[in-house]
Amino acid sequence: MEARDTLKAHVAKIVSLTDEQFDYFFSFFRKRSFKKGQAIICEGDAVDCEYFVVSGCLKSFCINDDLKMLILQFAMPTWWASDYNALYNHTRATISVDCITDAEVLCLSNADREKLCGELRTTLLFPDT
Repeated sequence: MEARDTLKAHVAKIVSLTDEQFDYFFSFFRKRSFKKGQAIICEGDAVDCEYFVVSGCLKSFCINDDLKMLILQFAMPTWWASDYNALYNHTRATISVDCITDAEVLCLSNADREKLCGELRTTLLFPDT
């Protein structure tokens, strides 16, 4: 299934968009590919995007004071991942996100999400679920 179709099927479970609305909605996403082990967000990074997983698996984690990894989330296809605290509060990342496998994601910037929510009122319910 293509990235566009995966996102469209996911959105259809949450809200009803016309084909024209979805085409507009999808135009804000950027497709990115990452390799197994590659970092998407590192602690201390500026965070400006959230990531919709099309294929592969991502891991969100932090390292505690004892240098132990604390896994916060595994994000599989149709799941979203980011450091949401940093994204919404415009602060530096306090968690890291990397790839457990090769992964294909769709990136949506916070600015574009806000624009979409303002323009397509039905997207207010999405992608917070």
